[in-house]
Amino acid sequence: MGNRWRWLRSLIIIAVAAVVFWLRTTTGEVNVYEARALAVMGQDSKEGREILQELAEGRKIGVYHLQAEGDIAPAAGTEKIIGVTVSKDRGLLGIFSTAGSQQVMLACLNTLPLQEVKVIQLEAGRNAILIRELLDERFGGYFLSSFYALYSWQGEGLQEIWRKVAGNEERWHKKWLDQGEGWQGVSEQVTTDFTREEGRLVIKTISSQSLWSAPEATGPRTKIQSRTVTHTYRWEPAWGAMVMAVGRVNKTTSLKERRGSKYVDMLNLAAGEEVAVLEDEDLLSWLKAEEPSYWRVKTGGGQVGYVLKSHLDLLPGRV
Repeated sequence: MGNRWRWLRSLIIIAVAAVVFWLRTTTGEVNVYEARALAVMGQDSKEGREILQELAEGRKIGVYHLQAEGDIAPAAGTEKIIGVTVSKDRGLLGIFSTAGSQQVMLACLNTLPLQEVKVIQLEAGRNAILIRELLDERFGGYFLSSFYALYSWQGEGLQEIWRKVAGNEERWHKKWLDQGEGWQGVSEQVTTDFTREEGRLVIKTISSQSLWSAPEATGPRTKIQSRTVTHTYRWEPAWGAMVMAVGRVNKTTSLKERRGSKYVDMLNLAAGEEVAVLEDEDLLSWLKAEEPSYWRVKTGGGQVGYVLKSHLDLLPGRV
């Protein structure tokens, strides 16, 4: 019964993912983070936690996994971080206390297949976990992406404080969009540099993006448009995140969340409220000029969402 349920659940997730991919391509939406969230949906299982526990205790021999150690949690001593890829679409990350003779799991995260796990210093006395994941999805089209994600211990568990595409390749047939024959796609390659300024972590990225067309899926490509974008993210303990800038809301506006191809209102932000800018969400508006451009932001209350760029004034020298 257990195997049958896992098989059925996999089919359901694949079917839903195919629908989401179709919606994204037909609407021109390009957001690989949605696909990542869908891929890890419903992954948590007792079996996965048992695998991590056995690896932490050295009882799982011959299983390839990634491991790092560092002071992550508030508890005394260092923690052991173990990442394992359990299938083409699934990974797990476990954090274990090494104090005493027991390997106690402090946290477990569902991930995509893992390519890298390491501990990185945010500032003196505070560390974070950096992972790189791979998303490989093919639904008749093509979708291959890798991501960085950075987690720090906040409150009672791990919280994501930064995320970034490391590379993304998508392609789809034009006839799916009623645009004739041939193929079209988006390519993005990102160079990432982890450095330090004034004792705090700074991440600098250079992203090369292009929209292309081709007669065949793997045929010679013709660039339709391309650009290079640079961004800098700084660890800001006051915001609990890697921050690009600080902005002030210039009129009452909505903090939005993404649901499929739509931005849906979450709550209202008052004019004059300050927010931390986490990411520039302008790829879609660059590909389609008629689409609005957003900042991904974090409020003083900790909510993360999207704000129209025109409704936010960036404050010079404020990060």
